[in-house]
Amino acid sequence: MKTTNPQQRLLALISIPAFLFLVIPTAIVVPVALNDSRYITFPPEGISFAAVAGFFADRAWTSALTASLQSAAIAVVIGVLLGATAAIGLHGRKFPGQPAVVGLILAPMIVPTVVLALAFYQFFISIGMVGSIVPIGLAHAVIATPYVYLTTRASLAGLNPALVRSAQSLGAGPLAVLRHVYLPIILPGLISGALFAFSVSIDETVMSLFMQSPGATTLPVKMFTDIQFNLTPKIAVSSALLVSVATIGLLLQVMFVLKRRSSTRMLPLAVSAQT
Repeated sequence: MKTTNPQQRLLALISIPAFLFLVIPTAIVVPVALNDSRYITFPPEGISFAAVAGFFADRAWTSALTASLQSAAIAVVIGVLLGATAAIGLHGRKFPGQPAVVGLILAPMIVPTVVLALAFYQFFISIGMVGSIVPIGLAHAVIATPYVYLTTRASLAGLNPALVRSAQSLGAGPLAVLRHVYLPIILPGLISGALFAFSVSIDETVMSLFMQSPGATTLPVKMFTDIQFNLTPKIAVSSALLVSVATIGLLLQVMFVLKRRSSTRMLPLAVSAQT
């Protein structure tokens, strides 16, 4: 029979209210999005999908959703490439100035977003790129790259650099080492980093607000604008969509981690069965 010590009870007593405090405000947007009312009210007066249908029938909202998905796709691709490359390049290497390089990679997580937004706006407007979704995606990639770097570096923590050198001494080229040595190790970190990058990009407001244009308005910017001038349940629908995307991404990440752990545990059993 299992017993719980006082520390575990105290931890549960603290963590459960904290969990509810974090989850309940986020979950409220779902019933608000399904509210049978022309205005945002809680508790809902009734259940209706009119606001959801109105959201997808409104071209302004669907265009904003499309712009967010496009910018997030750009941020994920570039963030994964840059973050993984930096993590692999710095793995197992010590050189003067390495902390400064790592600090430079992680700087977008520390520098205020409004400062980065102003800097990117000045840069992209000087080269005439403001007005499309591409500069928004590129700016999002900069703030997404540190997350990919950290998750990939965490995956590489269990890789002995001597294994890489051994593969190279046996004649494996850079691509072979990347495919057969690095990729199996960093794949969980890449997937986690890609999900983080997607979540960061699709939720980013300040940078998108600086570089918005009539043809490049993301969903958070559209929400921010309508909250000030046109407060309708469509805002709650868009919030529910963002929450749903984040929840699905989290569930996919958990499922992948559990599946990988299960396969890792089954590997010794399979080897012992063969012997």
